[in-house]
Amino acid sequence: MPHTAASRRIGDAAAELGVATHVLRHWEDAGVLVPPRAPGGQRIYDGELIVRARLIQLCQRSGLSLSEIKELFATRSRTRRVALFADKQAQLRTRVDDLTRTIDFLSHVLRCTHPIVDECPDCVDFSRPRHP
Repeated sequence: MPHTAASRRIGDAAAELGVATHVLRHWEDAGVLVPPRAPGGQRIYDGELIVRARLIQLCQRSGLSLSEIKELFATRSRTRRVALFADKQAQLRTRVDDLTRTIDFLSHVLRCTHPIVDECPDCVDFSRPRHP
């Protein structure tokens, strides 16, 4: 593939994506983003690979591992894709609930007038396990 204005070398692609070049090499080793090589051996990233890289970043932020991302890109099974994302969505909702509770606790502690946190009944209530 000849190097064109629309293609990027690894350093330019990494800068555009906001990652280090070793991240792109790692993704290549994992098989999730394998760019073609120029005649001199340089990796060449076109617009399509940049889009795929952004999807990888989004999937990683969603909690998917590289092996799950590789499976996602390889599978044509909507059922498998839905199952994978439903599981991640449930995990994220649990994390959001936990973070919301933590923020509520911190907000309370900032307003709390008790000299010792464990003497405050409201603070103690935050330490109790939640029941679904």
